[in-house]
Amino acid sequence: MVKVAAVQAAPVWMDAQGTLEKTISIIEDAGRQDVRLVAFGEVWLPGYPFTIWLQPPMVAMEIVMKHRMNAIELGGPELKAVGEAAARAGTWVMMGFAERDQGSIYCSQALIDDRGEIVMSRRKLKPTHMERTVWGEGPVTDIKVAETPLGRVGGLCCWENIQPLNRQGMYQLGEQIHVACWPSFGMFKGVRAAYALSAEANMAESKSYAMEGSCFVLAPNSIITEESLDQITMGNEALREVVFAGGGAATVFGPDGYRLTDPIDEFTDGLAIADIDLSMIEAAKIFADPAGHYYRPDVARHVLDANAGPASANPAQAGAPESDEAA
Repeated sequence: MVKVAAVQAAPVWMDAQGTLEKTISIIEDAGRQDVRLVAFGEVWLPGYPFTIWLQPPMVAMEIVMKHRMNAIELGGPELKAVGEAAARAGTWVMMGFAERDQGSIYCSQALIDDRGEIVMSRRKLKPTHMERTVWGEGPVTDIKVAETPLGRVGGLCCWENIQPLNRQGMYQLGEQIHVACWPSFGMFKGVRAAYALSAEANMAESKSYAMEGSCFVLAPNSIITEESLDQITMGNEALREVVFAGGGAATVFGPDGYRLTDPIDEFTDGLAIADIDLSMIEAAKIFADPAGHYYRPDVARHVLDANAGPASANPAQAGAPESDEAA
């Protein structure tokens, strides 16, 4: 049995240092509860730039700039501090963060082991809609799974989790523990036209990922606080009708789709903690293994192409013949 936790909490919005301090506190709390893997939501550090969905791009530029200026580097002091906290707590950490790489920002995840080392990092392959005004695209190699003592661990950000080919790629890599990281669901809460952005809809996607892939799914997400609403709405009172405080929905699902954690009040910081047993995956795969006995590659084949894209984007490809790597 392994104890895992999906974080539901509010970052110190658009404040990398403040959020880092809170991150360390959460990791320490998880360690005291003997959690072996703790997972944070989408761009937890320094927070999701909700304003881009509420204002025209140039009006929202003030928030975009704050987000950029609080983005962190993969090898920077912030993730080093997270690693040190993970080592002290004796827990693994899947961190969602805004990653700076020279002049570009990416929506990233990093898996940090219980010695404080980064063992895997990845970037969101295709930012969704307005997110493309903020983040670049991840490389073709960023469908990946890490071998760990806890099991084979992977992750996807937000609506990457609803892309069928992303899912199939992860399943074919033998993923056993998946981190589906989400932002807060306080934006457009209760708006029928935006049901696809609701907690109900996106936790259903997390649940179906677990059942479809016969894997455990940790679904962490953030909370919008009343204090951050003024910044998010840039003082526009009319926007208070479409973005709200709360929006927490962190959950852990079993490989049969069963919810393993009780709901946490949507306004309250907390850890959705579950004890997981990888043998449950074996029981689930008796019925359906989407990358094995329930897969028909002769009918429809999924390929992970490590050499896709123009040669200029992948120097290793220049002058080399095309090659597809089947997952």
